[in-house]
Amino acid sequence: MPILTSRYTVPPGLANRHCSTIWPVLFRYTPPMPAGMQRIRLITADNDFLDVDVHPCVSGTPRGLAVLSHGLEGNSRRKYILGLARALSTSGFTVLAWNMRSCSGEMNRTRFLYHMGEISDLSTVISHAERHGLPILLAGFSMGGNQICRYLARGQVSPLVRAAAVVSVPCDLAGSAPIIDRTCGGFYTQYFLRSMRRKVRAKAAVFPDYPSLEGLEHMHSFAEFDSRFTAPVYGFASAEDYWQQNSTVTDLFDIRTPLYLLQAADDPFCSEGCFPWEAARKNSCLHLEVAPHGGHVGFVQPGPLYYSEERILEFVDQIWGA
Repeated sequence: MPILTSRYTVPPGLANRHCSTIWPVLFRYTPPMPAGMQRIRLITADNDFLDVDVHPCVSGTPRGLAVLSHGLEGNSRRKYILGLARALSTSGFTVLAWNMRSCSGEMNRTRFLYHMGEISDLSTVISHAERHGLPILLAGFSMGGNQICRYLARGQVSPLVRAAAVVSVPCDLAGSAPIIDRTCGGFYTQYFLRSMRRKVRAKAAVFPDYPSLEGLEHMHSFAEFDSRFTAPVYGFASAEDYWQQNSTVTDLFDIRTPLYLLQAADDPFCSEGCFPWEAARKNSCLHLEVAPHGGHVGFVQPGPLYYSEERILEFVDQIWGA
């Protein structure tokens, strides 16, 4: 029964879930770009592109390759990605930190962006990673973690994928979406919609059959945005259908790859359904840790490593061998 006892101690002043969530975004030291990092471009089956930052292993011969997936409207150079990339590259991994479509600083070519359960692009990156012939670690945050869970349960999992680690996963989308919309008067929703509006405007300018932009500026919820854009563009019947089909809480019963899942009980993005106690009791491959504090992709602690990075390294050492 791999339900782990959390050792996380929240620093003074950060016990509030919103402080834990926002503090790293504003005040975390930005890890420097490593010497020798390169950006490569992968071409997808539909002639779009994915930009990937390759962080070289800095501790001798690599013992593995890590594929890192960012969260909603994030990118490969967000602080939480750079922090984990640095931790893994110094502990024996070559790191591929990839950008979802439209997230690398250049708008992608097709009408498709990304969504919570889209795994074909992740599969493209993993296929590229296989060329190195090394055992693969998948690691992701929030939406990126949800995609990894869906890949492990429903995708054609690469035989080189040895383990996965995910943090702050809103795996019950139907429960989480309205919570995010209501929290802090919709502050978080508006934060994300600000850049998402720009992207759908760019798509509508290129693709005449794109959903109408009428009322876009007055949308204040994920339900409105997903109903108008995500669902029809990707062929879902409604926002609710999109959420239902891409929630991964039930997938966690079926995953057969060792998976570490770190959640915070005070995550302002997560509903009660995002804490998969039953799956962890029944699936020996799922290693669940629920810390009492930490917010969303927070887990701040003193020193160069955040708690999530420290625990992922410990989990990796269990799988690979220290």
